[in-house]
Formats: sequence, structure tokens, C-alpha cells
Amino acid sequence: MTRSALIERTADLARRTVVPAGRRGRALLAAVLALALTAVVGGHLISRAGQLPEDAAFRIGDRVVSVEELDDEVDTLKALYGVQPPTEPAALDAFRRDAAKAYAVALILERAAQDGGIVIADKSAQDVFDRYVSDQLGEGADARRQLVEALGNAGTSERAVLVEVKRQLAVGQLLEQVTRDVSVSDDDVASAFDERRAEIDTPELRHLANMVLPDERAADDAAARVRAGEPFAEVARQVSNDAATRDQGGDLGTVPAAPLEDAYAAAAFAATPNDVFGPVQGLHGWNVGTVLEVTPPAPAVYEQVLEPLRAQLELERSTQAWREWLAARISDAAVQYADAYRPADPDAPPATGPAAQDPAPAAPVPPGTSPPR
Repeated sequence: MTRSALIERTADLARRTVVPAGRRGRALLAAVLALALTAVVGGHLISRAGQLPEDAAFRIGDRVVSVEELDDEVDTLKALYGVQPPTEPAALDAFRRDAAKAYAVALILERAAQDGGIVIADKSAQDVFDRYVSDQLGEGADARRQLVEALGNAGTSERAVLVEVKRQLAVGQLLEQVTRDVSVSDDDVASAFDERRAEIDTPELRHLANMVLPDERAADDAAARVRAGEPFAEVARQVSNDAATRDQGGDLGTVPAAPLEDAYAAAAFAATPNDVFGPVQGLHGWNVGTVLEVTPPAPAVYEQVLEPLRAQLELERSTQAWREWLAARISDAAVQYADAYRPADPDAPPATGPAAQDPAPAAPVPPGTSPPR
């Protein structure tokens, strides 16, 4: 196994060290860790008497975090999570500021865990780490030596990794403390079912095949060949520019209308089965498609979606409770950043996902593996 492969495997460690009980805990913690490690929450800037030391990145309470300490933290995150600083100057500047905010949030959470009486024994973190090494790299001194060497080459160490593991274990317990009183009643679920029918009901689905051509004339020619009797799949294999589907005869699988480009969705969902539709101009060329099968829409059955919907509501409420709690902790911490490390929006409240409708992406656990317990 190469050293780079060892580092990549080590990156899985943090994603699998802390798993609170239940689906809600797993999903919410995934969002929380992503939040802390990608700096999507803000710090709070205040003016203080005097200047920060020249080598300081930020001050939190009485603690001054130096640029060197912050760089060491980034090195650990590079080894654990594959975080890579960009090379373009403007992007690198934003990365540096985000890294400072991420570390400040991590320290805020660390202090909050201590204030909450959460203590993670060294042995607990070491056991998690040892179990990971054994599961992924095998038993014996040679496996550990290779891993330690790989971490060293990445600019970090086993000790730094263990600090990160302890931090995550503490955040997991802190998360449970903050969200333990969140609950969802049967009436809440019933109301959400009525309000979210458009999201919950299964929309009409269509099994589509498609070919992409460079211009309208080529698309017209391809459509004419199919209409004249040539199998759609054979024509697609010969002329489609879509390398992802060409060898499968243009098969797109069974899809709803929502993810399709508007013009293409309108044509595809107006066509009758086995008819050819198009050409339709899209972002990547001119499309010619056919409908292989239609699955009618189906209304959701309350009894079938009851528990998944309850879990979603619990997750949303827990996420909101965590965001509000963390926003207050960030404000109370009064972080002072050096000019070169001040985040773009230091007062921003926490965010937990790429969009409001995706509050907590699932933890990326490789197939065939499970989080260590």
C-alpha cells in the first residue's frame, strides 16, 4: 500500500469515530462535523485594547492562537480529511480565513464540552485509533510504523490525530446534551404530512434514453433514422456525444422531471412511450430522446412515511437547536481575528449543508464498513 493510500484511509477515521445513537444522531453529527471542519459558521469580532501579536492568527478569550499553531492544525486536517489549500491567491486568502474560523469554532466547542463536564479519556481516543488501524491496515508494528510515517510525511502526527479524535468524541457527547430535549409529536408529523405532500408524494417517473448531438442538423438526422425504423440504442451508440450513456444506448434510467433541464423535461414528459422527441437544445448540445416506460405518480401513504418523516422532523429541529446554541456560543466567545485571518462574515450563524432543504448530508462511510463503536 502506498503512503498516499495510507493517508487517504486515515481520512476515514474522523468520519467514523463519533456516532451518537440513532439515525438522527448520525445525520446531525455528520452535519456538525462538516460545519466545524469546513468553517461554515462565523466567529465574532470585537475590539480589544491593544493589538494582537504579530504572529497571531486570532485570540479567543485569553488564548492567542499563533499562525504556526493554525498551520499545524491545517496540516492535521489535510491528513485526516483531504483538505488541500488552493494555489490561486484569492482562493488561498479565503481558505486561510476560513481555516482560522474553523479552528476558532473547534476551540469554542472544546471549551463548551469542558464546561459541560465532558471528559474524553486518552484511552478512549487511543482505542478508537487502534481499532481503526487494525481494521484498515492490519495488526502488528509494521502497520503502525507505516501509518506514523505516512502521517509524518503529511505534516502531522499520531498525537495530533488523537487530539482530533478526542475533540470529535467530545462534540458527539455535546451534541447529545444540546439536542436531548428535542421531540416530535404525532400531531407534528400529521401536520408535516399535509404540508409536504408535494415533496412526499412520488411524482411521475419516466425511463428515458437520450443521445446528444453537436448541432441541430445532426440531431434531426439521428431522429429521422430512429423514426425510419433503426433501433434507438444502435443510433445512440454510433452518434451520441454523451460518453456516460453512449455505450448503454443512451439509457438515462428512470427519472422524475425535476432534475432535468426545463425544455428537455417538457418534451420528455409530453411524449408518449416509444415515440422519439426532439431535437431539444440543452447545455451540452442537441438532444434526441425516447420514452421507454412511464411510471404513474403515486400519493404517499401516511403509515408508510410516518417514521421517516418523524426522523426528518427530529433532524430539522435538532439542527435548528444546535445552530442557535452554537451561534450564542460563538457570540459569547468574542473571537478577535488578525486582519489577514478575519473571515468574510465572522458573525454569520451556523449553516449545516449546501442548502436549507439539505440540512444534514449523510456521513460518507465506505461500502462494507461501519463506524467504530
